[in-house]
Amino acid sequence: MDTEEEVMKTRWLLPAALLLAITGCGELTGGAEGEVTYAEVPSPSEPGGVHPLTLDIAVPEGPGPFPAIVFIHGGGWVIGDLDDFGDRIQEVSRRGFVGVTLNYRLANLDDGHGKALHPWPAQLQDVRCALRWLAANAATYKVDTARVGVIGGSAGGHLAMMSAYARNEARFEPDYCPYSENLEVKAVVSMCGAGDPASVYETTDWWIKPYVTRFLALPDGAKVRDAPEVFADVSNLTYMGHGPRVPLLILQGTADTLVLPEVQRAFAVSAQLLGQEVHVEYLEGAGHDIDATHRTESDELIWKWFGERL
Repeated sequence: MDTEEEVMKTRWLLPAALLLAITGCGELTGGAEGEVTYAEVPSPSEPGGVHPLTLDIAVPEGPGPFPAIVFIHGGGWVIGDLDDFGDRIQEVSRRGFVGVTLNYRLANLDDGHGKALHPWPAQLQDVRCALRWLAANAATYKVDTARVGVIGGSAGGHLAMMSAYARNEARFEPDYCPYSENLEVKAVVSMCGAGDPASVYETTDWWIKPYVTRFLALPDGAKVRDAPEVFADVSNLTYMGHGPRVPLLILQGTADTLVLPEVQRAFAVSAQLLGQEVHVEYLEGAGHDIDATHRTESDELIWKWFGERL
């Protein structure tokens, strides 16, 4: 049995296959274009005293305006990069959508006291600011702000859902953000996302648990019962009952050991009982890295979903 110290040493040195699995269901990388800084967050302990937030954007040819799809990378809220979805924004631009892939603050940097410099809810605040940037710059990038969808893989799936269902929560207001117009998300896709992190945390593989506790600024080995208010704050179920009604497609691998199929099923049922439209597509034999083995199948489902709703 691994000791707590061994777990701590291992969590930042994961094999490449595991890194691929948690950065968004095996997202493939590719060249993106149009990288811009959408905001700078004051951060005195970082170089220059700020943490720059960037996104890449790909715009179709033609006059527009076009619907847009915003991609949010995964990585346990601790690793990952906007390039993880670089190929996908190029593909959606060829399909007539503006494609956006964004970076957000990760919980990997240390605050000097053994805790994350940017724990929750920094990640959601950044996603909200990126959506506001898109609304503010819609004319420049030919975006139809009435037709915007969000998609994310793994931890990015969690943030994609939160960007829709917790859109009006003042708790997640990005005070640093220079833009004020909230963009209304019309459709969401979650690729093996952690809709309710508490249920995922209780059932996931041992090596992912330190990612969750670091993200939530909890001690390693913490139990859900030790911090129910923290896990409630980060759960989509907390907001789905009174938040906006936004259709959700969940792509779930039947062999996923990080987000178990039964956990995903229970989340979907709970969301439906709260009044949300939720569809779950199970990809037979797929693990958490569904793109690695089921890219063609998942692409068909994604494009069909957004094509019918945006």
